[in-house]
Amino acid sequence: MQLTAVIVFYQTELYAAPTLQTLAKSMTSELKGFLAQTHFVLYDNSAQPHTTAQLTWLPDFEYQHDPRNLGIATAYNAGLKVAQQNDSQFLWLLDQDTALTTDFINELQQQVAKNLPVQAIVPQIKASGVLMSPRDIRSPFKVVPLTTGQQQHVLAINSAALVRVDFLRQLGGFSQDFQLDFLDNWLFYQIAQRQGQVQVLSSVLQHQLSVMHTQQIKMPRYQSIITAEWRYYHQYQKISEWQYRGHLVLRFASQLLIKRDLTKARYLIKFIFGYHPK
Repeated sequence: MQLTAVIVFYQTELYAAPTLQTLAKSMTSELKGFLAQTHFVLYDNSAQPHTTAQLTWLPDFEYQHDPRNLGIATAYNAGLKVAQQNDSQFLWLLDQDTALTTDFINELQQQVAKNLPVQAIVPQIKASGVLMSPRDIRSPFKVVPLTTGQQQHVLAINSAALVRVDFLRQLGGFSQDFQLDFLDNWLFYQIAQRQGQVQVLSSVLQHQLSVMHTQQIKMPRYQSIITAEWRYYHQYQKISEWQYRGHLVLRFASQLLIKRDLTKARYLIKFIFGYHPK
């Protein structure tokens, strides 16, 4: 198989997931051959398994249920294992809530066929109408857009990205240090550190990003995000402590004065004054 795709699900009926619904709508006669050459790993982190009975339109897939809900790194590594068994060129990373389009899959097909010397292929991603990905990895806490074509120093979100299987094999798979949050930062930092190239597509996809609406994020998840951010900027893409804490002060002010969330604001104070998570 030229491609292996892994789609990560959580607490949703598979057929109702936006990723599969939009993929089904994008299945033109021209794309059926391309998708027939893609093996889909449907990785379900839900507590209870879900039926695949309504997915007969999907040419080639397998279903894996993992009630442990260990995040996306474990799911992606399961997909990588299948990709290696399939001798796939790329691993296609997908979440359950990305709106795929015919234009995107057409462009993806064309770029894969070119076999360019790139470690990843990524679309442009908008959330709530705002361009969020890709951006320049050298500008932490800012969205500095990148032009289309082959680029270095790219930071993109994982969803809808294609990553070369040989490169992931060299890394030893996806890091268990980032089971959920900041795994995309870690991945594209590894590419940038090795002077790798990323192909930025012209296609723009819509995606739901929960981190844009912290009022809706429960405290355990918020703690996970802040802890992962600390680990990433202290152990991988190291930045000055003043730059890191200055960003936290702005976030603290937002939580306290705008969002009126005292619990999250108190948690940030710990990191502002030098707390080091385990």
